Amino acid sequence: MSTRSCLAASILFLAPLTAAGQTLDWPASVVCAFSDATICTPEGCHQAALDTLDLPSLIRLDLEQGVMHAVTPEHTGRTSRFEVIDRSETKIVMRGYENGRAFTGVLGEPGTLALSAAVEGTTFSVFGRCTDLKLIVDAGK
Repeated sequence: MSTRSCLAASILFLAPLTAAGQTLDWPASVVCAFSDATICTPEGCHQAALDTLDLPSLIRLDLEQGVMHAVTPEHTGRTSRFEVIDRSETKIVMRGYENGRAFTGVLGEPGTLALSAAVEGTTFSVFGRCTDLKLIVDAGK
């Protein structure tokens, strides 16, 4: 193998390691819009509308303070506290517990959010798309 071929192979091999080693600069707050939820019980799973479950369709995650804020008018003032248990260049993993419900969430780098919650005999999950709150504020100027 020529020197040029070895160098090319080395660059191709090391490029993913360099990209993976970079740290993503996560925003302080993100706004997320949810779609319908899935509810599971021992009898099976089914889709449910967010309003049926009294869940907001829009939330703000304060990643520095660990607070999830409902943003929709009918849910004004509702918050949930969470802790970030893992933060990497591609995801943030969070968890919380309140009112007898345990919940976890994964915020992915491309702006995806998956949340799940559990109470005795029932689980539910929702998926959402998120964006940096600063982008929304700046767009309105």
